[in-house]
Amino acid sequence: MRSLRFYLLISGAVLIMLYGIVEAAFVIHTFGFGILEAVNLPGALKNDLSLLLTLSFLSLIFSLASAVSSGFWASSLSVLAVVFGIASIASVKLMNFQTLVFLETMGLISIGVLAYGSGSTYETGAAPPTLKFSTVETASIAIFSALTASATAFTGQFFPSPTGGYTHIGDSVIFIASLIYGSKVGALVGAIGAVAADLYVGYPRWFISIPAHGLEGFIAGLGKSRKMYVQVALCLLGGMVMALTYFYVNVFIKGFGPALISLFRDVFGQVTVSLIITVIVKPVLSKISSKKI
Repeated sequence: MRSLRFYLLISGAVLIMLYGIVEAAFVIHTFGFGILEAVNLPGALKNDLSLLLTLSFLSLIFSLASAVSSGFWASSLSVLAVVFGIASIASVKLMNFQTLVFLETMGLISIGVLAYGSGSTYETGAAPPTLKFSTVETASIAIFSALTASATAFTGQFFPSPTGGYTHIGDSVIFIASLIYGSKVGALVGAIGAVAADLYVGYPRWFISIPAHGLEGFIAGLGKSRKMYVQVALCLLGGMVMALTYFYVNVFIKGFGPALISLFRDVFGQVTVSLIITVIVKPVLSKISSKKI
């Protein structure tokens, strides 16, 4: 039977996500646009809206993760959910977005629900676990992050997207690192490598890449030491989650049509090609590595 904490965190997660979505929709409405049409906003406003949506999305992720965790991790993740939730509400004020009393009330209620759920996660006597990385894992995070950034930035310059952003094969490096070392390394390689590439090429909405490629690496890493078809399925799922994360933001800063084009490009172009490269390279790495991947 689910506890009250579980339902509080789930409810808070849904509310803060809805807050970000409705606020973003209201902002573009004040500029005379709707999400079902092409949206033409100033570059700075696109960045600000993307940040709002990313912060509320991160709050959602940490809320859901806390709801299915226990002990120290449940408490820590719920605190992060509250922090990112507060940051999403504060960003509306700091960026001078127009808002409604209804939306402000929704935001405050969501934070209250998350905070109450967070307070109920603390358990006495629970020793905090240590998140350990071996020397090999630490070195691999640095190496694969650099390779991800290089593959992303180098190939991305040759395949710019007509709807913004760029297409690349950096996901193949994320997949390979995730399958070798697991979810925690895969998530860090995805987040660090993608952000480094975005900063290098000057992509202004780099912060979206943290949850997008971090989740991609985490999900792909669940395939470590499993059968090939399971690894392929999890890499594909991770790639689809990555693409849908960008789609979620692109709907508000580009409009539904361009966002849908970007989604198909990411899934059937970028992810598919990266997955093919992963399947080809994986057996080669299996022969030169003592690890079974």
